[in-house]
Amino acid sequence: MKGEVAIVCTTADPASRNIALRLLEMERWTEFEGYRRSGSRSLIIHDGRQTKQDGLDRRLEELGIVPDVLVFASRHEARSGTPWLGGHFTGQMVDEKMELAAAAPAALRSFLANLRKLAPEGFEISAEATHHGPTEVKTPSFFAEIGSTAEQWSDPVLGEVVARSILDLEILSLPVFLGFGGGHYVSRQTGLMSEAEIAFGHMFSSYQVDMLDGEVLLLARERSGAGYAFMDKKSLRSAQKTRISDLLQELGLPVLRSKEIRSRFPVP
Repeated sequence: MKGEVAIVCTTADPASRNIALRLLEMERWTEFEGYRRSGSRSLIIHDGRQTKQDGLDRRLEELGIVPDVLVFASRHEARSGTPWLGGHFTGQMVDEKMELAAAAPAALRSFLANLRKLAPEGFEISAEATHHGPTEVKTPSFFAEIGSTAEQWSDPVLGEVVARSILDLEILSLPVFLGFGGGHYVSRQTGLMSEAEIAFGHMFSSYQVDMLDGEVLLLARERSGAGYAFMDKKSLRSAQKTRISDLLQELGLPVLRSKEIRSRFPVP
């Protein structure tokens, strides 16, 4: 199903502004107080920081907007300057406690699949590990990003690619995994989302694993709707693997290897 989608853009971010302009060109929108509407999609354009939109879903509900998925359009910065498109869920340490927003696993998977079809040659496409805010968001959400420099952020072709990838989201019912290990761009998890009929919820890179405890994993499972877990074992130290395995066992989340995932959930 397509589902109700609210797309959140800001004029304070060049990539977000670029995506908003392309959305306005590509669809016919009816204007309401505080938002625009086209079919099952709402478009909200504000002038603040995307990472500071805690409680946005409550404010949208006051406008009569109750979406299945929130998509935050944003720029992505990287020192490497690598041309990149992708997305991620949000969560961060707050007062020595990790807080997590609700994730939209099937929507992020669909977004990445759409990017692979539409992106110009030479662009890397991937998910990222969970990072930054907002964390106080109970509606399933993800960030949709253009990277990694000002040249890409303002490129109208890339704005259109990301806009179309958001407009064409398909929100399917899929097995959902939590992901552990790997670098910031979680390459193994990204690959599995195209190699198997699964989605990933919150994903934690190797450097984040030591921040996790049973309480955080329970929250990650709940905020992702996850029924399974995957560990990129080659990227984790022995002690990390043992500790995470024990915590997952306590939660009753089975850990599957890549081969098992591809075998049990083949792409049709």
